[in-house]
Amino acid sequence: MFGRKKQVIKGYDLPSPRLTGTALRLMMVYIALPMIVGLALIDVILFLVFKYAFGSCYGMWCLF
Repeated sequence: MFGRKKQVIKGYDLPSPRLTGTALRLMMVYIALPMIVGLALIDVILFLVFKYAFGSCYGMWCLF
C-alpha cells in the first residue's frame, strides 16, 4: 500500500505507514456499516413499493 521500506526521518529509522486494526474497525463502523444499512433500507422500500403499489414481484423472488 505505502511501500515496505523504512523511512529515515531526522536520523531515526521509522517503519512505513500501515493500516492498523483500529483503523480497519473504524472504517467498518463509519463507512461499511452505514452503507449496508442504507442499501438494506432501500431494498425493503423498493420491495414494498413493487409488492403493494404495482402488485408485481421484485428482484430474485421473480425466479421462484
